[in-house]
Amino acid sequence: MFHTKEVKTLLKEYNSTAKGISKADARYRLQKYGPNKLVKTQKISKIKILFTQFKDILVLILVLAAILSFFFGDGTDVAVIMAIVILNALIGFFQEYKAEKSLEALKNMITPTAVVLREGVQQEIKVEQLVPGDIIILNEGSKIPADARLIEVNEFRTQEAALTGESLPQKKFVKTISKLSTQVGDRDNMVFMGTSVSHGTAKALVVTTGMNTEFGQIASLTQDVKKELSPLQREMLHVGSITAKATAAVTIIVLIAGTLKALALGMPFMSAFSQVFLFAISLAVAAVPEGLPTTVTVALSIGVQKMAKKNAIIRKLSSVETLGATTVICSDKTGTLTKNEMTVKQLYANNKLIEVTGSGYDPAGDFLYKGKSLAPHELDEYHSLITIAALCNDAALSTPSAKKQGWDILGDPTEGALLVAAQKMKLHPQVLNKTYPRLHEIPFDSTKKVMTTIHQVDNKIMAYTKGAVDVVLKHCHHININGKTRKLTNKLRKQIINHNKEMAEQALRVLAIAYKETDKKYTNSQTDMILMGLIAMIDPPREEVKKAVAQCKKAGIKIRIITGDFGITAKAIARQVGIANYDTRIITGEELDHLGDDHLKKILKEEEVIFARVAPKHKLRIVTLFESLGEVVAVTGDGVNDAPALKKADIGIAMGVTGTDVAKESSNMVLADDSFASIVGAVEEGRRIYDNLKKFTLYVFSSNIGELLVVFFGIFMGFPLPLLAIQILAVDLGTDVLPSLALGVDPAADDVMGRKPRHKSERIMNKEFLKRLLFIGVIITVGTLFLFTKTLLAGGWKFGENLALDSPLYMRATTIALVSLIIFQLVNSFSSRTTKTSVFKAGLFSNKWLIGAVLMSLGLAIGLVHVPTLSKAFHTVPLTLMEWAWIFGASLSLLFFEEIRKLYLRVTS
Repeated sequence: MFHTKEVKTLLKEYNSTAKGISKADARYRLQKYGPNKLVKTQKISKIKILFTQFKDILVLILVLAAILSFFFGDGTDVAVIMAIVILNALIGFFQEYKAEKSLEALKNMITPTAVVLREGVQQEIKVEQLVPGDIIILNEGSKIPADARLIEVNEFRTQEAALTGESLPQKKFVKTISKLSTQVGDRDNMVFMGTSVSHGTAKALVVTTGMNTEFGQIASLTQDVKKELSPLQREMLHVGSITAKATAAVTIIVLIAGTLKALALGMPFMSAFSQVFLFAISLAVAAVPEGLPTTVTVALSIGVQKMAKKNAIIRKLSSVETLGATTVICSDKTGTLTKNEMTVKQLYANNKLIEVTGSGYDPAGDFLYKGKSLAPHELDEYHSLITIAALCNDAALSTPSAKKQGWDILGDPTEGALLVAAQKMKLHPQVLNKTYPRLHEIPFDSTKKVMTTIHQVDNKIMAYTKGAVDVVLKHCHHININGKTRKLTNKLRKQIINHNKEMAEQALRVLAIAYKETDKKYTNSQTDMILMGLIAMIDPPREEVKKAVAQCKKAGIKIRIITGDFGITAKAIARQVGIANYDTRIITGEELDHLGDDHLKKILKEEEVIFARVAPKHKLRIVTLFESLGEVVAVTGDGVNDAPALKKADIGIAMGVTGTDVAKESSNMVLADDSFASIVGAVEEGRRIYDNLKKFTLYVFSSNIGELLVVFFGIFMGFPLPLLAIQILAVDLGTDVLPSLALGVDPAADDVMGRKPRHKSERIMNKEFLKRLLFIGVIITVGTLFLFTKTLLAGGWKFGENLALDSPLYMRATTIALVSLIIFQLVNSFSSRTTKTSVFKAGLFSNKWLIGAVLMSLGLAIGLVHVPTLSKAFHTVPLTLMEWAWIFGASLSLLFFEEIRKLYLRVTS
């Protein structure tokens, strides 16, 4: 490992020097190692995305039905069915065409040029031409073009959040790190491709390029990850499979039995077979729910729009419903559970501990002592502490403007938090800097761990210092208490150390503040100082997260924190929001390397744990093992390091504000506000959509079962064909579609977030579903055939008698059968809204969309019968008021019998 080796050793291994390599050597190495770029293994294809829309088994059944209709049926059937198939494909294509651009996004994060030393001459080259052994020069603001070992630094810090998840800039040094298994975030003598320089300058030896970098390995992991089918895709495959088998079975039975019956009546074989085959095709059309694929797609699309209003942007349609099945949320800490805004929470000065309210960069807050707010004059004794912190500071506070909402900071987040605290105390940093101008600065040093600025204060020259508590204390022999300088006794020193320890145990980052009067040469400015006090800060949790966590627990969803940050910090935040308790175990990435899969599975199954200081491979492993346990896993992330896990998870959730393009393109969902609470809102919406999916699936299939049984028994009981194929399509694609879409937007049940997630293997078409489906189908069949037979017998028809398709009696009977089916199904749309609860208690008119859909479908039914053009196209005749009354009376029987069934379930359960 490069971080464990001395610079001299590495230079020798790479046959390089501090002046770099020669141009000829660079050309040779470029041929040997290849260009410094990320290689893509798979190309995105629009055609491929379009064709995946036709893989749904229900869509394939529709295509088969269209082909059979083309050869043996009506050309109108073909046109209508294919129009539905194409519409469904286009909706899915346009919703999903975001493409998997993870690699492109990775490439966009890499700077196009790099500054190198070759033969001792500084030059700028294309980043692709960088090779191992090159010496690169890094300046503030630069993006780092390759993984490299630092050989020279000057107050050097890098921002590695995109790679490691660590939100604060990382201080870097040259010295060797002896620990071999150190995680990426702890290799402070290395820099990594795709990260950036936040402060200082450095020189570094390139050790790996392209796909061999940490960045490249993540790119490789992202490419290699294969996603499983979503719960919805598995369910639709199951539904389609049952439909295909049932359709094939019924069609074959009718074909065989019908042909045998025709032969028994003395018909020639070919004549009998061809006639019965047409009946069988009609039956197949009746069995296939032509409108279901489009209804599912549109319902999911509507869910996408509703989620967008709740700050959850869905990139793949099937992900909408998968959210509702989520059993585990693996959440990042920084920016998701927290605000990603360092905030001062405590001050310790004058032997008093002061609590600071408010969070983030908005300078609204108060100062409390023992729970009581301090008056302005009581704050005077803390002005000196905050003034020093604000002056010994290189950050700037940005105020809200017309272009930018909210307060923000420019510079180091820790220093920004100190400025916000000053603003809360009505000490304005700009005014302080003008009043006490800076004369000199001794920058922060990673060895000394302190920063000092020299200021003109009236006639004195003052040195103001902030830094690590242990370091500052070593150089302080006095302390300021209530404006008076006292000797820093061992007792006082111990008090300071104890307060520092208590703050650290709360995962607060603590800085000591000190000062001294110095001379014009600024000699000994960081020795023999006077301690002013301590300031403690943290990246605080978002206000809305605690409630969201409670909702998750109520809904039976487990939450696990997986972060690149330190365990103690993650645990403190987790305790504040209700995810963890005092005994919650912390497992680091290094410990994960020594845990076998079986042991880790047991931990995942039985323990509440926090995973800290993890690498991308660890996060991916945790997600994979959770999925192997049958969990439906949602994973949050914002950095490049999160991309493999985001892509592997059932639901990858990227941050929209702080998230990298890589994370967004690897995800299923993007949070527009980065808030954990938005995930919970999306889960609730996902559960509502699944409930509604069951409702309209029941509605569509029970209606289709009714059609199927009407045709099936009509044929076997010796009736003329009760419905023509074009009439069945009119029902499936006309009057059925609007109510099913309206059921897709039915309001959520009151207990939608009060029940455990459904199991991954739970089926919509389970035993109870099929029993209810058959129950409704039989009622529709009996009612429709009763009215059909009644009309035939009233017109003088006798059993076994053949009627011409254009005979007035046959057209009237089929018209009544058609309208009966439509009205039965409209009544069924209301009943399908509940399983056990009375539809009257649920609110018969609570879904305004369903009322509108039923009225429009009723209008279409009237049009099919009474509008001459439609009547001619669909072989119908006008009906009398008495016939309409019979139809409505028979159809309402469905509601009566369904209410009895629901009452029985409520009484017996």
